[in-house]
Amino acid sequence: MISLKTCLPVFLAFTLITFSSCKKKKGSDPAPSVQEEALTFELPEIKLGQYNQVLDSTYGLKVNITSKLPEKGVKVTLNVATEVGNIPLGQDNIADVNTTPFIITLKHLKPLKTYVVTVTLASLGNTANVATPKVFNLTNKAE
Repeated sequence: MISLKTCLPVFLAFTLITFSSCKKKKGSDPAPSVQEEALTFELPEIKLGQYNQVLDSTYGLKVNITSKLPEKGVKVTLNVATEVGNIPLGQDNIADVNTTPFIITLKHLKPLKTYVVTVTLASLGNTANVATPKVFNLTNKAE
């Protein structure tokens, strides 16, 4: 016959393991995060894959966000470099965007130079929601 001294510790250990593995759910589950629509945009005045011309050292680049605008807004990244030599051309930082359309002002475009411009948009509320970058060439034809 099995003694009570032997069974009691085994029973208590089994009970303790069973109750500790069953956790009670919290009453207030966090609200599920809202899925953002994939971020897309267009540059209506630019012909992608072709050489675009400007006639001044500054250019107002119009950007339309074609998807639903993320609730927290959009961060814009701009890269401008010479076509020959890939030398970066410094530009002003762009404030976070909460409206569409908006204008990015390109500055310091030297006459008779061609630049490769890359525009990227990313959601401020979801770092994984990044639009496909738009890349185009821009030539300042001013003399």
